[in-house]
Amino acid sequence: MSRVLITGGAGFIGFHLGRRLDASGWQVANLDNLSPQVHLDPDESRRRLVGDLIEADVLADDALEGLPDVDAVVHLAAETGVGQSMYEVDRYRRVNVEGTRRVAAFCVQRRIPLVFFSSRAVYGEGRYECGEHPEVSDGTCCGAAVAVASREDDPLTPVSVYGETKVAGERLVSGASGAGAPMTIVRPQNVIGSGQALHNPYTGVLAAFLARLKEGRPIQVYGDGSATRDFVDVSDVARLVEALLADPPGGPDPLVVNCGSGERTTLAELARHAVAGAPVDGTVEHVDVHRAGDIEHACADLTRLRALGLPEPAVTVADAVAAFIRDGWDAPGAESRVWDDALEALAERGLAT
Repeated sequence: MSRVLITGGAGFIGFHLGRRLDASGWQVANLDNLSPQVHLDPDESRRRLVGDLIEADVLADDALEGLPDVDAVVHLAAETGVGQSMYEVDRYRRVNVEGTRRVAAFCVQRRIPLVFFSSRAVYGEGRYECGEHPEVSDGTCCGAAVAVASREDDPLTPVSVYGETKVAGERLVSGASGAGAPMTIVRPQNVIGSGQALHNPYTGVLAAFLARLKEGRPIQVYGDGSATRDFVDVSDVARLVEALLADPPGGPDPLVVNCGSGERTTLAELARHAVAGAPVDGTVEHVDVHRAGDIEHACADLTRLRALGLPEPAVTVADAVAAFIRDGWDAPGAESRVWDDALEALAERGLAT
């Protein structure tokens, strides 16, 4: 029986991935520091976890020493808040870059495959194309430019510190690839689904939507709601990683693959999905807010995923949002003012207007 180590295994994606791999016959070991920002109730996180738990920080000198033999590693442990990264710069670089360096070195030393979770944030605003100008545009050439789905070989142009740390992590993984340890880089879009943290203001907009719905307050959408994102259900992410672990890449270069639905959802549509999934009537209001590190559009091009015969997403955005709202309705979570406080913290630093 094969054994896999999941760093950040007690987190949202790690928990779902561990359950899927366990059901498929893998032995699962989890390395996690149970950070209070992520784990409101560490005891509950320990209780529900599938597999063994090594409670340690990936940055600790002895975190990776003395680990049991494993046949593969999935590196999820990271700081993930785009807005927070703009002022917690040193922490994000230390965890996301140095942590990745250590895990990649561990895999090279043991000559085992690594699946590294990067982010759609590496693309920044992504590509725009314009029929009136021959070159790929950044969207500023003229009013005819339109956003197009990001491909794995597109330039990496992050606009947040978080995105910069993921680019640095990819470079470390690429540098380690070919040294006897097969490397895969996964670039997930916005991952959603049941079990997502309901108290952390830096993990996504759906938790904020849920908190306001439960309090009978209007959902707040920043801007006019036309900004788009690519939302993918966590179960589809877990299926993809399972397939990647089953068939590690060969050759000296890492395999880089997008992970998303391949479809754009506006923030206004996302809000309507949340309202539709709630057991109470809800309303939506728009507020004029812009945060440093935010982008207008994001979507994954899944051409490479399909060409490789990897699993395509099966859960619709509407169904994923409904499951999130339904499963989170009676679960403990933060009051909506936590998101207001997070926005105020950005504004005080000149990072939100």
